[in-house]
Amino acid sequence: MGTLVDKEILIRIQKGEIDYFTFIVKKYTQQIFNYVLKKLGQRDEAEDVVQNSFLKFYKAIGRFDVDRPILPYLFQITKNEIKMYWRSKKKLLPLDEALVSYIEEDSFDQEVLLKKLEVLSGEQKKALTLVSEGYSYKEISRQLQRPLNTVRTIIRRARLQIMKVREDE
Repeated sequence: MGTLVDKEILIRIQKGEIDYFTFIVKKYTQQIFNYVLKKLGQRDEAEDVVQNSFLKFYKAIGRFDVDRPILPYLFQITKNEIKMYWRSKKKLLPLDEALVSYIEEDSFDQEVLLKKLEVLSGEQKKALTLVSEGYSYKEISRQLQRPLNTVRTIIRRARLQIMKVREDE
């Protein structure tokens, strides 16, 4: 039982012998942990990311090709988990908050507000207007006749420009 190769272990796990997953965890944890720790620099956060990576691998193990090596697949899962970690830590300023703070700052002076938003393209202004009116990104995508991810990018860039204008003041 101690000299099984990855392929044999994977086959056993896929057949329902889940105790064999501990072999994979013991074999690859240190490599994955070192990689994550180097990227994040925080031991506690690294442990969480490693745990999530192995959990995701375990959930996908039924679809895993036993003839492929495990480590590259684990690294790919881990890279995705690191991205998710950084995404969750990103500071966001909701659109409504940015616009409300402008409006409050300028005592509801619409001209000043519009002047501050001149840095935005027409499409960005339209998208932001639709968001502030409560439209979903999907609905905005249909109205602007643009792919959903493009709309997300347009709105994100507009928010970043608003934040930059505010910082420059």
